[in-house]
Amino acid sequence: MFLFRLSFWLLLLKLFALAFVGMMAVMQIPELRYDYGAVTPVAIESPEELQRLAPRKATFVAVTGRPDFERAFVYKRYGLAYTYFTAKPYGPLLVVRTHEAVDDNWKEIGTLVGRLRPFEDQPFSYRIRDIYRDQVGLEVPAEAYFLALHDVPRPSGWQIGAVAIAGTAWLAMLYGFFLHRRFTGKR
Repeated sequence: MFLFRLSFWLLLLKLFALAFVGMMAVMQIPELRYDYGAVTPVAIESPEELQRLAPRKATFVAVTGRPDFERAFVYKRYGLAYTYFTAKPYGPLLVVRTHEAVDDNWKEIGTLVGRLRPFEDQPFSYRIRDIYRDQVGLEVPAEAYFLALHDVPRPSGWQIGAVAIAGTAWLAMLYGFFLHRRFTGKR
């Protein structure tokens, strides 16, 4: 029976390895698309304009608004500390994150510049939503957006290298797993 043959399990293992390495490269595509995208931020002047624009992918924006630290909190994960807060007049419609230390000078900021994306697309969004609800008493709506402050489009050598290495590894595995014997005539 074919299910009990070693060749079947080796074929599955090869296909799994190809899929895994391929996904490593594919996961970097949205990051590269943002980093090689527009370098001029899209201006957002009001909550109505944000809802009208309704970006479904990461977009470089300049949001007119003031930081609101009444319901802010610091979230620590993997040795990093991020401050999460909302912005006036957007309220919970716009959740902002910064890795910088927050002080009284932040109250003077009138424009928030960075990467805007749907809140659900942000890693750990479920955890941030739970903290807002349980510890801060604020419900983040389903149509909310996340703004990574000061995250500007800029290609990174690490991202380019990761895609290049994953792509090269995928091609080498494809050749070694399936094409080598056909080109060399060995069976």
